[in-house]
Amino acid sequence: MKHTNIATAIYLGILLGTWPAIAAGEGKITNAQLGTGVTANYEIVGPTTEFNPDTVKIYCAWKAEGLKSGTQVRGVWIAEDVGKAAPANYKIDQASFTSPGSTAQGSFALSKPNKGFPIGKYRLEIYVGSDLAKTVPFTIKAK
Repeated sequence: MKHTNIATAIYLGILLGTWPAIAAGEGKITNAQLGTGVTANYEIVGPTTEFNPDTVKIYCAWKAEGLKSGTQVRGVWIAEDVGKAAPANYKIDQASFTSPGSTAQGSFALSKPNKGFPIGKYRLEIYVGSDLAKTVPFTIKAK
């Protein structure tokens, strides 16, 4: 009987801890992939997480499930560590998409600055509603 009470308490703790996310129904990112291009069907072209400074555009194709209609999916491009080119964790750009239904797919893109991408560490943060749902790290490396 004692083991049953402990198991029930653990189960209730897990359920209560996850219930707000389930109840909110904001959904989750099921796939996010970086590359040098994206098709009309949101499939990534040239998949990679390492780019040259002269890469014209960096793309991320993503898919989401369990969304409420009208949920915002937002991508935020961050320069984590690019030396003197920018402060640590500098927000470069962001874009958003509003979901028409329970599943959605799309892409975010980051264009090359005039002088090229500074060498260093970067990440794309993807938010579903106000919650950080996925972090996609990448680097810019010298040729």
